[in-house]
Amino acid sequence: MFAQKERAEQIFAWMLEKLPNLEPQIKWNKPTFTDRGTYIIMFATAKNHLSILPEKETMVHFADEIAQAGYSASSRLFRIQWTEPVNYELLEKIIEFNIKDKAENSNFWRK
Repeated sequence: MFAQKERAEQIFAWMLEKLPNLEPQIKWNKPTFTDRGTYIIMFATAKNHLSILPEKETMVHFADEIAQAGYSASSRLFRIQWTEPVNYELLEKIIEFNIKDKAENSNFWRK
């Protein structure tokens, strides 16, 4: 479990270094990142993986790339096994997409 926490913290540190305008918060007991008060991405830890929750519309937009990266997915999240490498390029594209797509959004969730 310690290695999982350490790995998740590495991902969060990378995000804040790469995208310093993101605001880290805890929502629903999960690490959540917002931009100007709107939801960008959330993470949830599980025994075997880290779940990435970028919102349903983003999952649809990146479905092919998530599958090509080898990650399992549902309609609202994808999973990175603790034993798999993190595709930081894809993660950055997903986050940047949400930031740009929601730039005019004044609500927490997409409308």
